[in-house]
Formats: sequence, structure tokens, C-alpha cells
Amino acid sequence: MTALALLGGSPLRTRPFRMWPQFDQAEFDALADVLNSRRWGGIHSGSEGESFETELAAYLQVPHAAVVSSGTAGLMIALRALGIRPGDEVVVPAMTYVATATAVSLLGGLPVFADIDSATHTINSSAVKAAISEKTKAIIAVHLGGQPADMDGLGAVADTYGIPIIEDCAQSLGAAWNGCQTGSLGTIGVFSFASTKNITAGEGGAVVTHDDELAARIASLRDHGRPPGGASDHPQLGWNLRLSEFQSAILRVQLARLKDHLAAKDKGAAYLASELSSVPGLRPVPVPTDLDPRVTAHGRFSFAFTFDSEAFGGEETGCTSVSVFRAALRAEGIPVSSRDLVACPDEPIYAEATSRDYSTSRTASATQARAACARLVLLGQAAGSGLLFEESAELADVVHAVEKIHENRCHLSREQRQPGRIHV
Repeated sequence: MTALALLGGSPLRTRPFRMWPQFDQAEFDALADVLNSRRWGGIHSGSEGESFETELAAYLQVPHAAVVSSGTAGLMIALRALGIRPGDEVVVPAMTYVATATAVSLLGGLPVFADIDSATHTINSSAVKAAISEKTKAIIAVHLGGQPADMDGLGAVADTYGIPIIEDCAQSLGAAWNGCQTGSLGTIGVFSFASTKNITAGEGGAVVTHDDELAARIASLRDHGRPPGGASDHPQLGWNLRLSEFQSAILRVQLARLKDHLAAKDKGAAYLASELSSVPGLRPVPVPTDLDPRVTAHGRFSFAFTFDSEAFGGEETGCTSVSVFRAALRAEGIPVSSRDLVACPDEPIYAEATSRDYSTSRTASATQARAACARLVLLGQAAGSGLLFEESAELADVVHAVEKIHENRCHLSREQRQPGRIHV
């Protein structure tokens, strides 16, 4: 049995996987064009920003898209456009990146955490229904990891109570539900173009909608409260949350190759799902053959699987923690997210009253979210890697590394019990 690299053995893989983000000469040329234009920012006719908005709207099949400085900025704009005010409640998933909730808090609203579906890890419509109160003004549905949330179930709840849905599509550009792109299904859709996202300019975001009145309000809020069209007056309070021309130019190039990128990542994910499903204690999420038929395209932001700590331990040596498992994978040369996942209501700003920036929230339910955070392992862009673009011959090293760890599980769990022996 070959010793684990984490315990002093040789790593299974020493050469790197493909990097993320991906780029080529097209990005260089687009940046040079903006540089030479000497129009590097602002909102103006014929701009890169305007062109990207048009192309993104066409891709999503929505009439309105507004580029903004980040996905978080987009969420704040969406909430303000819908009239969210201090004291209003907004239902958010108990498992999501914290910005989904802090966007509500920064506007003085109260995030209400509702539990997730244990299979898809997206917000559960029954949990949402149970979380609604007379103060609820919106629901934020997060399409986590590229997996669309149950928009049929959420839509039924929203219709019953007359509450708008904001889609947090930070990780789902390219995903579709019943043939419709995520972002086009709710009242407002919000996208992020930060470094790990499916298309990226380092930072950036977009807010999309079918509603003409909301679109005008959104465009105004990102530009100091000025009405769209270049008017100089300021009839409402707004922010400067515009996107630079350099970022818009890069995003236009990246959007053009999104289809090919998604196809390549789907292929890589399918291989990993097939091969890793036979390893005791691992369950790919979601397994492509088990997808809800309403999910007509997956966003493939990441490849995730759940880790059963008991299956990677022994009767005498105990369990192997997910943190140690991830450390063992990294030591074997497999890029994996190193950050421990934390359910949103357990973040210090919501859970610890002594935190300097403690913010009020309400937790309706979070049992499944906490369980998922304790056992999820993330590969791909979530780990800052282009691993999913690799061919099967390269991805086989991921499978071999997992198998190696499983074969050595008794040694790993035994060492884990010795204080200071393993650093994660």
C-alpha cells in the first residue's frame, strides 16, 4: 500500500491541472481596443457595456440587462428596486455564500434562513413556505453550484403569497429549468462575474428582468439615481455601481465561448460522477443520470460530492473528518476547496452577538444545510481550478487519489487522533 502524501509518502500527481480563468488572444485584443478608445468607463451609447448587456439579454432571452460592479451590488440593487426597506424580511437559503444574506442586511432588512433540499442543496420550497411571515417581502432563490433551484415549487409559493422571487445566479450562468435560462424565471435575476464564475472579468455582475418599470429603476440605481438615457437630474437615491469598459469587453469574449466551456465541463463532470460513485462513502451531487428532468442544463460551476466520514474510518481508529480528507487530496496534488463550509446562520455576523458587525436575522430551519456543510467537497472553479476541462486520462488522477485515500483510511484516521500530527 502506497503511503499517503499527507503522511510522508509521494504525491500521486505533481503536474498541475488546467488553470482558471481560461483566456486567449481574444481577451488581449478586446482590452487593447478599449485602451485605444480612451473611453474606459461610464454609460454611453455604443459602449462595450451596452453591447454586453444586449448580448447577455439575448442569451438569457430577457428584454433587460444592466451590468453592475459585482453580484453583491446586483443583489442590493434588486432588493432596493423591489422596495425592500429596513425591517422587511427576505427569505434566503440557509446554505449559500454569505453575500446572499448580507445584501439584505446592508439595506436594513432581515434575512430569514430557510433550509435546503438534501439532494440538490438548493432552497426547499416547503421550508420557504414555513418561513414566510406578514413581514416577508421577497424570496431569494440561489442556484447553487450550477444546479437550478426548484422554480416550480418556489413559484407556487411566491404566487400564493404575492411575493417576488430574486434569482441569485452567481454560480449558474448557462443553467436552465424547463428550457428557460436561470435568471429569466423570477422577477429579477442577478449574476456575478467574479474570478471563479462561469464567465469572469475578475469582478462584475448583471441584473436582468422582464419588467420594464423595474428595468428603469435598476439602471437608475446603479448610476447615482439618474434616469436611463443620460439625464443629468437625480430623482432617486442611487449608488455608483457601474462596470468598467475593460471588464465588459472581457465578458463579451467570455460569453461567446460559454457554450463550449459548459460542454467541456459537463463531459469532465460526467466522468468523475461515474468513476467516483463506486468509491464507498462518496456520492456525487448531482449524479447526471439522476437529475430532475426539469433541469434541462446544468451550470457546472463546480463538481461536488458528499463525503461519509464513517466510510473513511475504521472500527478501531474512528472517522476521518472532511477537513482531513480535503487536506489529503491536496497533498496528492488534487486542487480542492480548502475552506470549511459554514451554514449562513452560523456565520459570526449572524450567530455571535459579540461580533462587531452582528446583524439581526431569523432562522426558520437549517438542519439539512448544516449537515451538507459538514460533508461537501468541492472541485473545479469553486477551488480556483480548471480541472473539469481536462480529458478523462487526466481526471483519472482524481479518482486514483480518492481511492488511495480510501485504501489508507485506517492510517489517516489513526494519525488524525494524534494532536498536531495532521495540519489541515
